[in-house]
Amino acid sequence: MESLKKINIELKKYLEGIKDEVIKDLVQMFKRENIDYLEGKSKTDIKALYFEYEYDYLDIVAWAADQKGNIITQTMVLPYQKKKQADKSETWNSFLPERIWAEASDFQEQYENEDDFDDLWDEYNEEKYKLFEDWFIECWKKVTELTQANVDAYFSIHDSYFKTDLNTFTTISDDEIAKRYTSG
Repeated sequence: MESLKKINIELKKYLEGIKDEVIKDLVQMFKRENIDYLEGKSKTDIKALYFEYEYDYLDIVAWAADQKGNIITQTMVLPYQKKKQADKSETWNSFLPERIWAEASDFQEQYENEDDFDDLWDEYNEEKYKLFEDWFIECWKKVTELTQANVDAYFSIHDSYFKTDLNTFTTISDDEIAKRYTSG
């Protein structure tokens, strides 16, 4: 439906507007800055960075892991400094702008009893996730260009068994990641 396409166009505009801020945060992570380490851990223990995003609100969480795959940092939320959105209420603190969330929710409420709703909703979400994932990968590419550094890093939707390896941009499973660190 046309209104869902418009929502994703708004999302794309929003992502472009926040791109520089997220790139800055990712560069700091590459440099091991602004990271709170768990007791007894330091930047020299980092073997990989992980990034996951939430299904509905696209909130990005990140953490670092050591050679054994153990989390060694506090979980970070990107961007570090969430800017107050112009249309944001006092209680809204998600990555996805409240107006986009509200438009999608309104559409869902209005059309959820229509015969083709499930197909339309699936198509909308597929496009939304693709836009978001492509945007994050473009941010990542810029960071690696700026830093000339290489670190193991993985990106996925929340609690997914499969992740995108941000060095090769291929899909990798949790088991394959674990083998990298136990066989080396």
